[in-house]
Amino acid sequence: MNGVRWRLSRLAMALTLAVVPLTGVPMAADASGPGDSDVSRAVCGPGSAPETGLQGQVPVADRRSGRSQRGGYHCNLDLVGQFQGQGQATVGASYGHCQYLGSVVTSTVLAQHRGVNVIDFADPANPKLSASLASPAMLGGTWETLKVHQDRGLLAAVSVGAGNGGIFFSVYDVKTDCAHPRLLNSVAGTNLTLPMFIPGGHEGGWAPDGRTYWVTGVVGGTITAIDVVDPARPRVVYSGIVGLTHHGFGVSNDGNRIYVASIAPAGITVFDSSDIQRRALFPMLRQVSSLSWTDGLISQHVIPFTSGGKPYLVVEDEFASGGVRIIDIGDERAPRIVRRLKLEINRPENVSARAADTASNGIFGYEAHYCSLDRQTDPTALACGWTQSGVRVFDVRDLNRPREIAYFNPPGQAAKRGQLANSAHVTSTLGSPVSDFVNGNFGTPPYIGIVDLTADWCMSPPRFDGNKLWVSCDDNGALALRFGNGAYPLS
Repeated sequence: MNGVRWRLSRLAMALTLAVVPLTGVPMAADASGPGDSDVSRAVCGPGSAPETGLQGQVPVADRRSGRSQRGGYHCNLDLVGQFQGQGQATVGASYGHCQYLGSVVTSTVLAQHRGVNVIDFADPANPKLSASLASPAMLGGTWETLKVHQDRGLLAAVSVGAGNGGIFFSVYDVKTDCAHPRLLNSVAGTNLTLPMFIPGGHEGGWAPDGRTYWVTGVVGGTITAIDVVDPARPRVVYSGIVGLTHHGFGVSNDGNRIYVASIAPAGITVFDSSDIQRRALFPMLRQVSSLSWTDGLISQHVIPFTSGGKPYLVVEDEFASGGVRIIDIGDERAPRIVRRLKLEINRPENVSARAADTASNGIFGYEAHYCSLDRQTDPTALACGWTQSGVRVFDVRDLNRPREIAYFNPPGQAAKRGQLANSAHVTSTLGSPVSDFVNGNFGTPPYIGIVDLTADWCMSPPRFDGNKLWVSCDDNGALALRFGNGAYPLS
């Protein structure tokens, strides 16, 4: 609950800062014209259970009737296997045939299987819990730091606690046996790890070469770089305060640039990270440029990629229906937005429907959160956890004309509330009072009380794997999905 209080305070801070006039910061205005962010609906083939309302919507009528809890909605994406367990806390990770469910700090006390739960999908239709990782970082609430370096087969996380902190850092080998990770920086073979100075941890992630694990904090503009060349002996090689508020990030392929999402105002900042990449004696981060916009709030993270030999970024906004942006960084000192992606439910004319649908479902509504590309060079598809809109997949071969090709929005889990001790959705406190549920009043203003679970929160980055998609959602846990009707792969 402390974590949720922090998210509320973070939102309040961002709302305050968002309305303060800013000087010296390039601002990208709202829509330049009708349709500049529209993305056509997926054409659903046989076996689909399409949405009944707007694109991305779980309508009030479906929530009241129970339709949203009976199978959910899916289009050209079918469920192969699921392990719900105790739920998932915000962001999970996957490697090979295994999934790792992020932890919320309160589950250290409340959950039956504490820490990060490891789900083995060797038999995709019958996944099983194979291990629970209980080092201090995994017990301390991983938030948005639980990440795998796919080439090195290393899983790492920071103990974030209530939302912005970091004392412990854990690194596991998942390449040898993904179902039974081995703690590499342990103390004398135990689950213990040595404390580290990480002044603010909320987001974490790997540099492409796997030599550096970066950590950002949402308060005070903190950024930390941890050397993991020897994962048994990680060490902090940089820690500093640059800027006001940071969120997720992406690192260039050569490691010389880090692209950091901003909480307030929404946007990105480009830093020269070459000192850290070459392990300079007295390293510094140097700001190269920044870009902000007004039609969104709390930018979430950044994915660098190239298309047609040109460099771009994918950036999502966590609030205010900012959706997803594609940013051209061919001139890194003057980045520019070339396209936005929003679902119909995110359009300004549908703000009333959004408010009615999500008023009692917690702090997050129909928002993009974490995305992934099927490849970093000339990607063909983008998949995003879109919170209450489920998992959405887009064809991005033509960056100027993206189109939706598939989606999977799992059913609400109100009937299983009691078993989901590790769901960040369930442990949220921004919902409706008990009286609302007794009286059947959905769509009322949010109160501190019981959260309505008529739609899930899908917030993790999906992972492409041939014609499969590995995903995890707060209430439904770990899911293995398979594309159908020839929707993917794309030629």
